[in-house]
Amino acid sequence: MGLAQAPGALTRAALSGSDGSNTSGKGGPEQHRNSSANGDGGGEMSTAGNPGWKGDGHGDGKDKGTPVPCDPNALIAAITAANQAGGGTLRLAEKCTYTLTINQDDNGLPQVFQPITIYGQGATIIRAAAADDFRIFEVITGGDLTLKDLTVAGGQIADADGAGIAAGEGTRLTLERVTVRDNIATGAGSEGGGIYSDRSKVTITKSTITRNTAEDGGGLFNDNAVVLISKSKVTHNTASDEGGGLANNDGNATIDHVVISDNTAVDGGGMHSDGDLTEITKSTITRNTASGLGGGIYDDGDESLLLQHVKVAENTATSGGGLYLVEDIGATIEDSKIVYNTATTGDGGGIAIVGVEDGDPVVALRRTTVSGNQAGGAAGGIFFSPFDETRVLTLTDVRVTDNIAQNEPGGVYNGGVINVFGTITIINNRPTNCIGSPGSVPTCFG
Repeated sequence: MGLAQAPGALTRAALSGSDGSNTSGKGGPEQHRNSSANGDGGGEMSTAGNPGWKGDGHGDGKDKGTPVPCDPNALIAAITAANQAGGGTLRLAEKCTYTLTINQDDNGLPQVFQPITIYGQGATIIRAAAADDFRIFEVITGGDLTLKDLTVAGGQIADADGAGIAAGEGTRLTLERVTVRDNIATGAGSEGGGIYSDRSKVTITKSTITRNTAEDGGGLFNDNAVVLISKSKVTHNTASDEGGGLANNDGNATIDHVVISDNTAVDGGGMHSDGDLTEITKSTITRNTASGLGGGIYDDGDESLLLQHVKVAENTATSGGGLYLVEDIGATIEDSKIVYNTATTGDGGGIAIVGVEDGDPVVALRRTTVSGNQAGGAAGGIFFSPFDETRVLTLTDVRVTDNIAQNEPGGVYNGGVINVFGTITIINNRPTNCIGSPGSVPTCFG
């Protein structure tokens, strides 16, 4: 059978429940349609970033710190003085644009190596379009940089990392109500177009990371560091290889109430995870695109991926439209929705779990819905193909409904062992629910 209809029209029609059953119970997809993958809910977006800063809104920094006139040279001098003084607090001119033109050691501003807080008051720090290539901020060992109510934009750097902000080893970086946009890291191996974190601690709150570009981690690249992102947006970033929105490489990333949307990469349109721990809660991963694997998330690490109350919706890849999990990873997905994703030519419209000789993923789904997804190969819902056929996928209170695939089965493909607990519902998938799977799927008929 073909996949002639557009994903949105097809899945929403199918989810009306052709058998007359009520799909609004445990794990039902109706919450997705009501809260809407298009609405980017769950990220408290009214507080994200720095669009239209108003001093009367929160007034943070209004009367704090040393005032910095609306002059890029004054800003350079103020950061230099704060470093020399052992740290300091600066207050930028309200809604000023500080346009940087001078490159010094690949930076537009002095390196930060002391505790410095900058209250932006709606200001923008941007590299001049005709200037030489340089990043905006670099935090080096000893540095502790806090930015509030500020936009960091236009950084450009070649054969290096972190075009917007680079936080080096032994540093802290804190962003609150900050927009990091339109920064570009070019060249082979470039990482973190917007932000690069190397063995540092980065905390991002109520901020927006958008329209940044790098080879890996278009928006943010976490390298052996600790990153905490909350109540923020990671949108419209691009990676020419892995992790359009962000990449977690051998680090710990905690993501809470975040929207990761409209990012693009070869693998991991929304996110590439190869970290010690990636934990995502109460977040939305939507409308991301991978020309290769894992439209929403591509995880090829050997550690842990934890998703709780996460919506993975309307992402696209060749295989693993929503998630592509491979190699020796432990993943737990609970209380989540994996809906309306598309694997254009390969397997696993919702989830692809694939083993290789180096290792097999160990995955558990609990109280989760996989619904309305499509695959150009097999398994519009869940594709489970471990290298070791004795590997186990655990399903507890899971719904797999209204998925479509070009090849049998449409619902669940099992190449290993599936253990089921609680209430398992596998219905209304086409061309079959589980027939055509090489291994049996308990409780599945048709």
